[in-house]
Amino acid sequence: MSDLQQIISEALKLNLKVGDVIFTGRFKNKRAVVKEIGIDDLGQPTINGRKALSFRIEKLMPKKAWSQKTLDNLKNKK
Repeated sequence: MSDLQQIISEALKLNLKVGDVIFTGRFKNKRAVVKEIGIDDLGQPTINGRKALSFRIEKLMPKKAWSQKTLDNLKNKK
């Protein structure tokens, strides 16, 4: 790995793991669950096979912006 790639990979830290909920799509409003985290052939991070920098992470959003499905799951767990 070149020095530039190493610096970039160290600088890009996502608080994301398999099972987290993200919002994808053109308007970042399609709910999706992270199934895999990887790297494409250009060395860019990917989430579920798509480029990683085009989504919103639900757990980092305010609770009022969370999807209804997630809020229902939280109520059922209590």
